Amino acid sequence: MIEEALGQLPTSLLASALYAMAAVGLTMNYSVTRLADFAIGEYITFGCYVAALLTLSQLDPVTSMVLAGATGALIALSVDELAYKRLERRGATLLQVFIASVGASFTIRYLFSIYADIEDLLFLTSGFSSQPVVFLGTRPLTNLHVLALITLTVTVVGLTYLILRTKVGKAMRAIASNRDLAMVSGIPVWRIRSITRLLTGFLAGVSGALWAYYTSINPESGWRMLLWVFSSAIIGNFTSFPLTLLGGFVIGSAENLGMWALNRAFGLETAYKPLIPYIAIAAVLLYRNRYRFTRLVEL
Repeated sequence: MIEEALGQLPTSLLASALYAMAAVGLTMNYSVTRLADFAIGEYITFGCYVAALLTLSQLDPVTSMVLAGATGALIALSVDELAYKRLERRGATLLQVFIASVGASFTIRYLFSIYADIEDLLFLTSGFSSQPVVFLGTRPLTNLHVLALITLTVTVVGLTYLILRTKVGKAMRAIASNRDLAMVSGIPVWRIRSITRLLTGFLAGVSGALWAYYTSINPESGWRMLLWVFSSAIIGNFTSFPLTLLGGFVIGSAENLGMWALNRAFGLETAYKPLIPYIAIAAVLLYRNRYRFTRLVEL
């Protein structure tokens, strides 16, 4: 039984790292723009496809992952420039912009699905070669797990330094605190917003690349991750990086290790795995005002 439980850890660690990576970007985007960007799932999908195609063309996985992140960043910035910014400058409310993000998500997904169908790319497997490093129970901890955890660690350290030690980070915090006051104070709000969008898309693209290395992908890969990413960000209340990271690991562990435990104890089928993020969202929304958490890095 202990070996079976240990065997769930590699999958839990990998899923947690992927969810946390994209959720941190979503949290940063919301803190600065006050927009929970529904189209983040499509940035993840583009990251999946770019990384998969590049590794199939024999490019190394790390460079492919960086280029996938860059693609996600460009898509995120383009969507903001073409849609969200224009709406906000015309006086649209946050709800209207959020609805626009839902529309942007569907538009990008179905246009890309048409393209993928024409190019015979509806189902794709990357050229990443997974090699076992060490075994936990009956399952291996592979080079992909190591890559994902190192990438997440570098991301967390980099973002923490950015937010706390740089002028861009200080401007982000000022905008997150009071946008109007920041604008009056001379902070280039729209430029900082663009930088934030680039970072959000980059993190989503990197998360998508790691997902492509893990399993086969299709034009709805990012869409299928969306619920888990949002639930991780909701645990962090869309403001706290540490709690968002914790949320990613809570969701990733619960859907794998937790579901295994429930299956062993009560015979609960793993088909109920999608209930995990719904339960997490409901619990946070019900109890977040009752219990206050310490926020270490908050925008």
